[in-house]
Amino acid sequence: MNTITSFLIQVALTLAIAFLIVGYLRPSLRTVLVDLCRTEERARFWTAFSNVLLIGMPVILALNYKPEAGSAEELFFEVAGKLSGNLGGFLFALIVTGLIVSFFALVAPRSPKMETK
Repeated sequence: MNTITSFLIQVALTLAIAFLIVGYLRPSLRTVLVDLCRTEERARFWTAFSNVLLIGMPVILALNYKPEAGSAEELFFEVAGKLSGNLGGFLFALIVTGLIVSFFALVAPRSPKMETK
């Protein structure tokens, strides 16, 4: 396996994992954002913003990979290590997104609930 192939493999794996996780999180995130934003258009914007952040951060890290290993075994572990860093970037972006949504959930004005007896 040459260096270009290993580069492309780790970028493809990073993209695939990021898309799978974002696809899993999207319905829940969208529900929360519709509740916080109160309009579908605003929620759609913030969902798209979150998706770009959650996919863009690991891909930027993935594009910074320059393979140096000589043997296939070394290359495999080098790709695995870089993939680990890329997923760490994904988790960082997820935490930032969670903090932003949590902040707005705390400060978003709420209509008073009607008391029932």
